[in-house]
Amino acid sequence: MYIDLIIKNLYVMKNLIKPLLLVAVMVFTSCEKESISNELTTADLSTKASVAAQKGDATIAGIVDSYATKENVDDRQFTLLLAALNYAGITSMFTGSDQYTVFAPTDAAFQRFLDGKSLSDFTPQQVAAVLSYHVTDGRRFSNSVVPKNSPRQIKTLLGESIYVNSSAGIDTNDEDMEANASILVGAGLFDISASNGVIHVIDEVLVPVTD
Repeated sequence: MYIDLIIKNLYVMKNLIKPLLLVAVMVFTSCEKESISNELTTADLSTKASVAAQKGDATIAGIVDSYATKENVDDRQFTLLLAALNYAGITSMFTGSDQYTVFAPTDAAFQRFLDGKSLSDFTPQQVAAVLSYHVTDGRRFSNSVVPKNSPRQIKTLLGESIYVNSSAGIDTNDEDMEANASILVGAGLFDISASNGVIHVIDEVLVPVTD
């Protein structure tokens, strides 16, 4: 299957350079939010980033867990992200003081990516390799992620890059800048500050282009 081939290629290609899981922590409602607005402005991003610059009280892992385990089932989100973290055995990487920026897919995004499969159909190493493509080092708020003009290249922990355009669309191939996912700016789900990083929620799982 195509997804299997991509995952196997990633694993062989990068040997799990700092395997990290996508941590997705967001002040999120139970269902996936609207797509970003085409009227997004640099001022909007700068204002939100300024407010979010102060570190939050909870870690990335803690935020993910809190939303995935809400008492009301209808309010839960990131259940698949939490399951993937635990399955890959790397939850502890997001409980420390090292700072990361996470592009976190919603549950709906994970469901589309899995396409009927379950996490157990893959090895923990394969899951970690794919998810590390959603994480970069350091605290990067939207004003250093979303560019004013030309697409911005961001190197991930996998070693491959993503490219973000001025409308907060994310491309896995800079040759065409056709967005494969979007940061949910229109829903306000970006610049979510944790004690050990920043989270931007996205609407699709990212898959790097391989030869």
